[in-house]
Amino acid sequence: MEEIERSKKRSYHLKNLYLDPNNYRFVDNEDYTPVPDEKILDINVQKRTRKFIEGEKRENIKDLLSSFKANGFLDVDVIQVRDLGDNRYLVIEGNRRVATLKALQDDYENGLDIGNLNPEIFKKVPFEIHNNETKEKHLIIMGLKHISGNKKWSAINQAKLIYDFLKPYKQTDEYYQKENELCSSLGISKQLLRVSQRAYHLILEYKRSDYGEQFKSDDYSIFVEIVKKPAIKEWLEWDDYIYTPVNKANMERLFSWISKNYETNEEYRDEIVETEPIITKAHEIRDLAIFINDEKALNVMEETKSVSQALIASGKAEQINFEKILNDLDNKIFELSRFKSLISTSDDIEKVKEIKNRFLEIFPKESSIKFQKGNIEISFKYGISNHFENIFIKNYKIFKNFKLNNLNKINIIAGPNNSGKTSLLEAVYLLTKQNDIASFLEMIQLKNKLSHLSSLWLNRYLQQSIDIEGKFNKINTGIKFNKFEADNIDKKNDYITSYRLSAFLEDREELINIIHTYEHNDLKRENKMIENLCKSVFKSPYFYNFNEIKNCYSVNTELKINEKTAFSIVLDFIKKIDPNINDIRFSDGDGIERFIVDSSIFKETNLDISHYGEGLQRIFEIVLSFAYCRNGVICIDEFETAIHYTLLVDFTRFIQELSDIFNVQVFLTTHSKEAIEAFVKNGYKNSDIALCTLLNRDGNIEQINYDSNLLQDQLSQDLEIRGWQ
Repeated sequence: MEEIERSKKRSYHLKNLYLDPNNYRFVDNEDYTPVPDEKILDINVQKRTRKFIEGEKRENIKDLLSSFKANGFLDVDVIQVRDLGDNRYLVIEGNRRVATLKALQDDYENGLDIGNLNPEIFKKVPFEIHNNETKEKHLIIMGLKHISGNKKWSAINQAKLIYDFLKPYKQTDEYYQKENELCSSLGISKQLLRVSQRAYHLILEYKRSDYGEQFKSDDYSIFVEIVKKPAIKEWLEWDDYIYTPVNKANMERLFSWISKNYETNEEYRDEIVETEPIITKAHEIRDLAIFINDEKALNVMEETKSVSQALIASGKAEQINFEKILNDLDNKIFELSRFKSLISTSDDIEKVKEIKNRFLEIFPKESSIKFQKGNIEISFKYGISNHFENIFIKNYKIFKNFKLNNLNKINIIAGPNNSGKTSLLEAVYLLTKQNDIASFLEMIQLKNKLSHLSSLWLNRYLQQSIDIEGKFNKINTGIKFNKFEADNIDKKNDYITSYRLSAFLEDREELINIIHTYEHNDLKRENKMIENLCKSVFKSPYFYNFNEIKNCYSVNTELKINEKTAFSIVLDFIKKIDPNINDIRFSDGDGIERFIVDSSIFKETNLDISHYGEGLQRIFEIVLSFAYCRNGVICIDEFETAIHYTLLVDFTRFIQELSDIFNVQVFLTTHSKEAIEAFVKNGYKNSDIALCTLLNRDGNIEQINYDSNLLQDQLSQDLEIRGWQ
């Protein structure tokens, strides 16, 4: 019953109501200092509090003075108080109304007009006592009116109230629960709450710093912007558990940028001058976040006292302007689309087309390098009696002045890992391609398993020049490749670099192929003609060149040897591996290109060749290459990969037979002693076989060469011929 009585409205004399000197609306007043409970009733404290509320010449309560005089005291919003004992009450909610009543009471006692206000109100002010309520409840009551209600305080005052509510729970398990409780009670988001708390905690750090006396409530927006920027928070090493920057040095440096400083006068060294803050507006914090990790730009800002100068120094100013223009353009196009039905006259249409063309001129091109092989001449297409007799690698990857002599029809390259086997094979292949830079780039793309070549990536990847020579069909030949900076480029704003691939052949003019690469534009070529020494392919188990396989298949179905197509020769061998296979055909049905295997096992449908083992697929791809490379060269990396050892003797014999049929020189690498032995054991022209074993001696490549006789002798003694220890 007593609790119910205390919660009822009661009337008390105005003199018994004391204004709250710690009211949250005073937080941003420069003259405000917190007042302890024992001094709340002090007459001077009350005078100062009333002055804070009324403002200069009662400016802050002008609206209430007019309202009370015109309408009297309307008991709309309940005045809430806390019982201090001895018939004294501290106003919790309604301080401005109570201060207005006190001002009007003074007027009344001084004989001044108080309008329609009944003077009896001074003796019987209605209010509600909440002396048993907790401080938390008081804070929520005020928050409901001044944070989420219609009589909002300034942002910093709101932040202070939230801070007081959460402070007792800081770094406790209850903190996040209290956050949720406050958000639910006041109807505010957790994001808003946390931003306000980060800002307020940073303000407290600022007030404790050497610059603390400079803080003004108007600076609150700057602190909010600071804690909203992830880049600045990271630079400060902000800790959200303790709500403070860990990097105190950076914090002090930041505070110096938003504060006045005192520096030595450069002209009069004994004179100290005051300098204005570098940053005075919230939008400058947004610019600061852009270059906060650029120490050079920060130094420029400190030297010039200018955020904009630092932004320019960071190189980000143009990017910001670009983004602004792009956003403006987007908005304008959206507006224009609303009136597209008005584009009717020929002049309108031409104007739109003109704008479109101007836009397309600046539209960024794809950064990938697009290369097409086009028409390629073949130096030695017919009548080749000898292929490569020797190769001299002056510079390619790990090879420096490396000579490979006494080459044969079948050239096996063996050696341990990292001995350069694949690199040697690549050098042979590149020499056959002469100035065909498209094939050079294609090999790089396939080897690195890239969906496309980026100009920027290629610039990082290609750092070394290339210089390879050899004798092919008794004619000396060679290629050189290098990267250079061209001096004849008109527009260099996105130019990256240029590449030159040149090829020489006795009695032929040097062929030069140059490409210029750009970050956003297509590459540009400079060449008269492209020429290959001969037809050649590079077969690797680690990349898949479907277009090349299609071209090989096409040649196999057209070329005839003794009234028999080259493909029928290939198919006969495939049938020995799998007697159930009747045919293999290329299909592009339903827009899908693939090779279909006709097998007697499957009665109702045929399967894609990819459903068969990798060994069969690899054999199919390799043997198709011989007709395609007629009178040319085939390079096969890791020959034995995916091929079962029981097939090696038959497969190596077939390789040699195809080499003879189509006059193809073969270069292959292997780790397998069984594969090397298979070439000897197959009984087909051992005199056509040569073996080169590579050894990497601390970066220097050495070689051991075996002709067919030495190779057979070494194998008969079961000696290690692959350079393995």
